[in-house]
Amino acid sequence: MPLTGELEHLPIVDVIQLIHSTRKSGTLNVYSRKGEGQLVFNNGYIISATHSSEKLKIGKILLESHIINQDELDKALELQSRSGDDRKPLIATLLDHCGLSKEAAFKALETLIEMTVVEMICWTRGIFTLDIDEIKVSDDYRFLPKNLQTVNLDTQMVLMDALRIFDEKIHSGEIQLSHEPLEENPLEKIETETKSQLQDDADTEEILVSEDLLGLADLDKLERKKPYIFKGLEAFDPADIHRQVIDTTLPDIPEEGKGKLVSFLSSISTTYLGENVSPTSTAKSQAVIIYTCDEFLQHAVMTVCKKEGILVFVTNNLKELNNLVDRALFKYLEPILVFGSPVDETEGFSKEDIIDARSLKMAQYPQISIIQLASPLDFSFSLQSLNDGTRAVFPMPYFSEREETFAEDMINFLNTFQVYIRGCFNEERRQQFAKLRNSLSGLRLLRKAPDISLLVLQFVSELFERTVTLIVDRNDMITERSVGIMSAKEDGPAAPMKFRVPIRKASIFSEVIRSGNSFFGKSEDSTLGDLIYPEIGIPADATFLLLPLKSNDRVITITYADFGSLQANRVSLDFLEFFVGQAGIAMENALFRKQLDNPKPPKVIH
Repeated sequence: MPLTGELEHLPIVDVIQLIHSTRKSGTLNVYSRKGEGQLVFNNGYIISATHSSEKLKIGKILLESHIINQDELDKALELQSRSGDDRKPLIATLLDHCGLSKEAAFKALETLIEMTVVEMICWTRGIFTLDIDEIKVSDDYRFLPKNLQTVNLDTQMVLMDALRIFDEKIHSGEIQLSHEPLEENPLEKIETETKSQLQDDADTEEILVSEDLLGLADLDKLERKKPYIFKGLEAFDPADIHRQVIDTTLPDIPEEGKGKLVSFLSSISTTYLGENVSPTSTAKSQAVIIYTCDEFLQHAVMTVCKKEGILVFVTNNLKELNNLVDRALFKYLEPILVFGSPVDETEGFSKEDIIDARSLKMAQYPQISIIQLASPLDFSFSLQSLNDGTRAVFPMPYFSEREETFAEDMINFLNTFQVYIRGCFNEERRQQFAKLRNSLSGLRLLRKAPDISLLVLQFVSELFERTVTLIVDRNDMITERSVGIMSAKEDGPAAPMKFRVPIRKASIFSEVIRSGNSFFGKSEDSTLGDLIYPEIGIPADATFLLLPLKSNDRVITITYADFGSLQANRVSLDFLEFFVGQAGIAMENALFRKQLDNPKPPKVIH
């Protein structure tokens, strides 16, 4: 029987992750005043997506990605128009007749799925229906070229990409969040629709809210049906999901204990919104990645993290774990890796296997924090985990060790884990990651060296009261634009200052230029007192930052920053260094493009 619910009470991100974590197959239909969409799942993986938006056309995706040109698209459409009943979908036509590669086709389909999810994330009001075990893809969708038959997109990866794209669009102003109007009790209103209305509307042909995607059929060949939900539909209750997971994964605990766990998980199943914050406006800058074969633990920790507004991804596959960590770091998320307790009877999850996997992750990703779960009776494993460098070891209850109090012990464990993980992602760090991610998103759009240098100045000025860019010349530095020096910080970047600062030998500035390393602290360097402070004024605190921007292995600018009239604060230097490193890469690309646009004339040998 189909399940139904309201987006106001259960955001679409939570619905998608529930389907993935429980490895459900079926069709998820989402209806909002902003549009209609559909996601099709097979064992928790997305295999198809459709949407009513005119922006989400596979041809447009291919054009905007510069995978095909307008002539190739026109040729494919012309071939389709002449094919009659033998007409193939657009991607199939492009593959067969226009030289579209399998890799490019797959990437376009993946992008279209991501953008469909992005559109759905914007909807704060509406309804969804989930038809379990029903793959509602019409026959027209079932034409799959042989080289695309294995398309099965990892839901967690798609969701991670979609949330990153969503945040970028919020930052750039492409998406404006608003609570769209909706009638009270929308489900009740829909349920009162009569069967006669369904029959009347079924006689009117409409276009299905769909696209050339995985099924690869054409938009104009599909039909669209309005959603009708009758009283026979079962309301979507998160408690039912918790009960199903507990019955399946913890069959031996008493019914009373099952009831306590269901009640506890249901009580924390509300997504964290904070004060006056919509489900989609909370910046997703941190993530928990769980590696365990314990399906109940996966589900329970996911529920706890969602209560705190933290993205959570689960896996019992070592290869998939690597992909999740890589993708999280690439998307500028702050991941914490949680290893489940050893399970000696499960292949790949013995103590030795867990230690080996954990050691490998520590070597591969030294910058991320690792939490280890362990039996409270296995103190040697816990001590070894701490000795190896894990951030924390949490005692986790085992049913075989404390049967009578297992439910109470598990609830205490989850409550404590929730408090701890909240502290790991403190608000300051969360805001810093959000600023870093947004600035990196803006960096990708820049093509000129001055714009990149200005963005670095603005990023640093978020953490300091006074900042100025110093352009490094051969023998001196030229002061460029500044923030908080010529005018108030709130006024933004001021005009270039243009006074020169000679580079003195054995100065801190000379060392930063030579080594390419940043400096943060106090110094008695005479360059400051003799040459810089007479021009910009002496700060109240002597702590300052010198942040070099390198391009082609040479420092081309230094961003100077201090705290002005305020006392020095703690600064996350790793954020600054990471951002300026990415800015250096962008600067190299900008200079390379400039060389391509303005090539030097060939030398003429007489």
